[in-house]
Amino acid sequence: MSFKDLAKSQPAVAAVLQRSLENERLAHAYLFAGDALEDMALAARELAKAVNCESATKQGGCGQCAQCQKIEATSPPGGQHPDVQWAFAESKSRRIRIKQMRELERLLHQKPGMGRMKVGVVFEADRLVPDAANAFLKTLEEPPDRSLILLLTAQPEQLLETVQSRGQRIQFGAAEAKVNAAHTAVLDGLMTLLDESGSVLAAYRLLGVVRGFLDAERKRIEPEVEARMQLDRYREVEDEDWHVKMEEERLAQVEADYRRVRGGLMVSMEWLLRDVLVCAQEADEKLVFHRDRRDALAPLGRKVGLERAMDNVAVIEEVQEQLDHNVNESLALEVALLRMCGLSAPAPVVT
Repeated sequence: MSFKDLAKSQPAVAAVLQRSLENERLAHAYLFAGDALEDMALAARELAKAVNCESATKQGGCGQCAQCQKIEATSPPGGQHPDVQWAFAESKSRRIRIKQMRELERLLHQKPGMGRMKVGVVFEADRLVPDAANAFLKTLEEPPDRSLILLLTAQPEQLLETVQSRGQRIQFGAAEAKVNAAHTAVLDGLMTLLDESGSVLAAYRLLGVVRGFLDAERKRIEPEVEARMQLDRYREVEDEDWHVKMEEERLAQVEADYRRVRGGLMVSMEWLLRDVLVCAQEADEKLVFHRDRRDALAPLGRKVGLERAMDNVAVIEEVQEQLDHNVNESLALEVALLRMCGLSAPAPVVT
């Protein structure tokens, strides 16, 4: 992997980072903002490799030396390099706590142990609780020597203004939208729901399909996270506190992966609802995202009508925001689907 790989999806970002490295004008802290979190994580790893690689080039780290290999490792999450530390939301509430930021600060204030620079990465920095963000401000204002701080967020507006202003902001372009074949059954059900206006049965059928998909994904994710963390290798460790911490991290990683899968499904549904809106407006058919459904979407858009099509897009955007704020998932989805079939329903409650 190298900046060449990043350039495929984020050419402007790759060019800026490479130019900074070549001119030896790397900032002490960066705020990566945009909705392409995977690209941001790739950029963070590539920067960490570039500043620590044993034989770095203009393309970034070599990817072959011990430094690069440890940074690129997928277990534990964030890699194995002692001078590169990632902070993730670790609790069930998906927040980054002050204890984690204190640990990150401790690393940044030490001398590099293996590489040339210490790198601290805060993934989903908008998940920082206020106390943790405030505690980290001094380090951002007065960064230790030979350190690099990277804040990654899809919601920069959720960060304290004082935190936002302490790093050089780099805006990532939107992640490339792709049709996900795994979502076919849900999208089929959504089209049926829209076609059978007012059908409560269609709404609950679709809810069952959505729930079935999400439940299956959670069951798939859990063993994948355990394998990634290689927990089986540490069953004999007697330190109870260590096991508690690993269990918390496991649950947090499962929840993070699950939320990304759920978010992807919501985005697929939103694209379909936007297609219906495009067809309801009788706009250029080239604007339709789901090209394979275009013949069915055109009459569906006319049947649904412009006003209801606009309302449905607003509903899916609203349920995405609710799910991000810890609303009861099943209730939020149920209410949204009932509203899409033209029925009123009580607002979900935050848990």
